[in-house]
Amino acid sequence: MPTNRLKPRRNSGHQDWTPSGTTFAGSSAVNTMRQEEVDALVRERLDLHAQLFEAAQIQRKLSGQRTLHCETMRFANEVFAARYLSGDFTILSRNGYSVFTTLGDIAGKGFAAGMWFTNLAGLLQSYGRPGVNPSTTASEINRHLCYLRPMAPFVTAFLAQTDCLTGEVVYCNAGHFPPIVFRSGGRIELLEMGGPLLGAVEGAKFDSGHLFLEPGDKLVAYSDGVLECLNVAGEEFGSLRLVQAVQLTEGLSAQNTLLALLASVQDFANGHPPCDDISLTVIQRDADSYSA
Repeated sequence: MPTNRLKPRRNSGHQDWTPSGTTFAGSSAVNTMRQEEVDALVRERLDLHAQLFEAAQIQRKLSGQRTLHCETMRFANEVFAARYLSGDFTILSRNGYSVFTTLGDIAGKGFAAGMWFTNLAGLLQSYGRPGVNPSTTASEINRHLCYLRPMAPFVTAFLAQTDCLTGEVVYCNAGHFPPIVFRSGGRIELLEMGGPLLGAVEGAKFDSGHLFLEPGDKLVAYSDGVLECLNVAGEEFGSLRLVQAVQLTEGLSAQNTLLALLASVQDFANGHPPCDDISLTVIQRDADSYSA
C-alpha cells in the first residue's frame, strides 16, 4: 500500500492537502536557489548600469569641448539625457579662428537613438570640420543616411561655422527648430535657412544662411525637449517662455546664459520628470568687442 497518500491537515479553518510522510527539508534548497537567482539579476543590473554609464561618457567625450572662448566669441553647449543615453547631440570643434558647432536630434528615444550618435559623430568629424560650409556638411550626412535607409533614423540638425575674428556665422538648418538670435538692441531673428531633416529626401538641396553677430549679440539653439518640457499641470514650456528666459540673461556669459536657461526649464517643470532629452547651444559675442 502506498505510503505517500494525501492526508488532509487542518490549518486556519481550511484543509491543506500534502503528501503524508513528506518533509519540508527541500524548502531550504529552494530558497537558496531563489536567492542565487536574485543575486545574479542584481549583478546583471549593476553591470548594465556600468555599461550605460560608460556609453554615456563616450558620448560626452565625442562631443568635444563644452565651452570655448576664441577671440571675441564664446561658445557653450550641453546635453541633458532624459534617461541614460541621449538622442540629442552637440558637437564643438575648432581650427584656428574658425569654430564649427552642431546641435541635433536623432529621431526616437532610448538606446537605439543613443547608438546612432556614434555614427553621427563620425560623420561630423569627417564632413563638419572648421572651414567647411555647413550646407555641404548637411548634404554629405543626408547622402550617407539615405544610403542606410530604412535602418538609419531621421535627424534634425543646426550646423554653424563661426569666424571668431569677424563674428560672421554661416549656418544650415536641416529641419531643426529655428535657433534664435538676440540682438543687443532687443531685436529677435529666427534662423530657418537650410533644408529638410537629414535622411528623409535623397538628393535634397541644402542652402546656407549668413549673419554677423555684433558685440553683445547671442545665438541660442535648442532641442524640442526644451519647448516640450511639461510642468505638473501638463503645460509646455514653449517658445515664448524661452524667449523671455533668454531676455533675462542680458550681460551674462555664454556658459551662464546656458545655465540660466536650464534653471528656467527646471523651475517650470517643478519636479515633473523630463519627457525628452534637452540640449542647448549658446554662441555669443563679447559686448566690448568691435567689428573688424
